[in-house]
Amino acid sequence: MNNQTNLTEHSTKESKLSTDNREKILQAAFTVLSRMGYQNTSIKEIAEEAGVAQGLIHYYFKSKQQLVLAVLGEVCRVMKLYAVQGEAGARNAYDTFKTLLKDNRDTHALYLQLIAVGLHDKEVGAGVLNFLSEDRAHIEELARQVLAEREVDPAPARGIAGVIEAAVLGIMIQNLVDPNFNADEAVDALTAMSLSAVFNSVPAAQG
Repeated sequence: MNNQTNLTEHSTKESKLSTDNREKILQAAFTVLSRMGYQNTSIKEIAEEAGVAQGLIHYYFKSKQQLVLAVLGEVCRVMKLYAVQGEAGARNAYDTFKTLLKDNRDTHALYLQLIAVGLHDKEVGAGVLNFLSEDRAHIEELARQVLAEREVDPAPARGIAGVIEAAVLGIMIQNLVDPNFNADEAVDALTAMSLSAVFNSVPAAQG
């Protein structure tokens, strides 16, 4: 019994150490990528930032692209906006987006940078596409729920999702590059358009 307990405790400690090491590497990668950019970032620099051997990074991530995709996954997790359903969920998502624009500028900057990298790197591009597709699907589902609540034809939901996704990315870019840009004002306008004028006036798609 004691041997079994010792083995369980040892396994638990190893699992926690493995998780801690992976998180340390991901945080270091985020820091270095944000500071130096994708092209100028090396595994060596990430290892130095994390305070680990380069071999440990290769143990968890077989390539720079795999490490960047893992970082992208964490960035996208932070940027997830959807929890509540229907119109309440949509309004909550916009309020959360306002907060992210203020508090997560580095996260948004790195995400936009990785979108650019993905245009030329197929492996990173696949990860970017996956997140964009998932994000649009979430927005589309929210749009369908709002349209259903208002007893409006849900057919335009997919098109609405594409427009909102584009607007969100545009707001992120302007917020990063223009010090005079009023992000709250822009998000409020997007909220009004998507939840009132757009949702009530878009005609049903013609078959």
